[in-house]
Amino acid sequence: MFNGFLTLSWRDILLAACIAFIIFSLIRFLQRVFGKQEQELGFTVKNMDMPDVYEKCKELFPIQNLTFHGKEFTRGMRVKIITMQKKIIEGELVGINQVNLICIRTHNQIIAHQIEKIEEIKVLE
Repeated sequence: MFNGFLTLSWRDILLAACIAFIIFSLIRFLQRVFGKQEQELGFTVKNMDMPDVYEKCKELFPIQNLTFHGKEFTRGMRVKIITMQKKIIEGELVGINQVNLICIRTHNQIIAHQIEKIEEIKVLE
């Protein structure tokens, strides 16, 4: 099976590689010129202001009350959350959903975090 390859010289192999490259380049060129132009994947981000985003978060996090280590927290309360990674999140409690995610609105962002990964929640005055 390989006896035919053993009789080829390096010039034959180089010539075959050059011909393969030329054929490959020609096929790619023809695909680019005559081929179907695929549309770019993309999406437009709808500009939403903070009240719209807040209302959407209230829909996604419908549960208003949270009981954490015996303390009751309700939507709209200012809270300070300390996570297991020792990150501190201060903001307004938006709500909780059915998969144990809590949503907090800070001064410039909205954060969702797993309740299981929260060490402490304090009420801010």
